[in-house]
Amino acid sequence: MNPVVNPRKVPQQKRSKERYQKIVETAIQLLGEVGYDDLTTDLIAERSGISVGSIYQFFPNKESIIYSHAENCYLIMHDLFFEKLTKELKRNKKFTPEFVDFTLIAFEQTLNEVKGYRLINSILYTNEALLHLDIESNERFAKTLAKKVILTMFPKVNEKRAFYISLMIVESVDSVIKIVHRTKKPAEKKQVLAELKTLLLVYFSSFL
Repeated sequence: MNPVVNPRKVPQQKRSKERYQKIVETAIQLLGEVGYDDLTTDLIAERSGISVGSIYQFFPNKESIIYSHAENCYLIMHDLFFEKLTKELKRNKKFTPEFVDFTLIAFEQTLNEVKGYRLINSILYTNEALLHLDIESNERFAKTLAKKVILTMFPKVNEKRAFYISLMIVESVDSVIKIVHRTKKPAEKKQVLAELKTLLLVYFSSFL
């Protein structure tokens, strides 16, 4: 049986919002220190200075705290990435190899800017709800990519196909970036990214 992941109460007042945020931030900090299995609400309470009872007013369990942060991470990541991409598209709306370079760099920068994302990504398989959240995030990325990039740069592609093209790109990049993060040697990371760029160039070129 999967644990409940929705918060019990969404804070409305400033003080409650601050406590809510402190609980989440403390949980993510501890997640990086002790790992998912050893993370407990007692530990979060001890580190944050907020009682277990107060934590339970907002969250039913640690899974709910992690889920709340993950949900926010994915939304921020989407907005940050497409903010970068939109600025680039205003400069140049034509497909070029340089655009692929820019997109990959912008995506990697975004992952680094979103606090706690890599930790969330490392524990996706601990909870089915987190996996669903990851899938939803990729679909959200694909819909926006189709609208802002594919339909703009490749006018011959219809709307339905644009979404599936975008989903293939998003899922492929997501998978390869995971390989990059598992790779320790800089030269190997560089090679994996070079192969990803080649894959994207060939795929994009087929729509010209």
